[in-house]
Amino acid sequence: MELYTINTDYIDYLKKYQAHIWDNEDNGRLRPYAGIVLTVGGNNYYVPLSSPKTKHQNMGDRLDFIRLEHRKQLKGVLNLNNMLPVNESLVKKIEIGSIADNFYKNLLNLEMIDIRRKQATILRNANIIYNKTTKYRNEPQNQRLVSLCYDFLLLEQKLKEYVAGYSVQE
Repeated sequence: MELYTINTDYIDYLKKYQAHIWDNEDNGRLRPYAGIVLTVGGNNYYVPLSSPKTKHQNMGDRLDFIRLEHRKQLKGVLNLNNMLPVNESLVKKIEIGSIADNFYKNLLNLEMIDIRRKQATILRNANIIYNKTTKYRNEPQNQRLVSLCYDFLLLEQKLKEYVAGYSVQE
């Protein structure tokens, strides 16, 4: 697994169709958020990393939430409910070694160590979430999870429309 950034134009496009997608820019300044790319349901999905919040301190790993720790200290989280369908033209690999900011470089390296350690769990959970919120979305036991997750099938359709009708900006 590697870290990637995601195209801002594509994020802005998806935000028209799905509430609560995170901005990739802050007042015109590219943030950008970093994430990993997984194959889920036959599609590539981008799973953004998130900085730890106070509410995350006492939360354990669960189906849609993975803690990234180093020496029992929370460094970041993966919210699998926020994964977005992508193709290779919409993501750009982060070359951690070329990052000038040593604090950020070290943080990403520590997060990647835990991501690789938990890779099997991340992939398994992402596929379970995808199936429960697509194929089995109408099952009563899946309603809470459906309410927490993006509409993956809608976003997959929007990815196809975006790629077919919009130019991707670097």
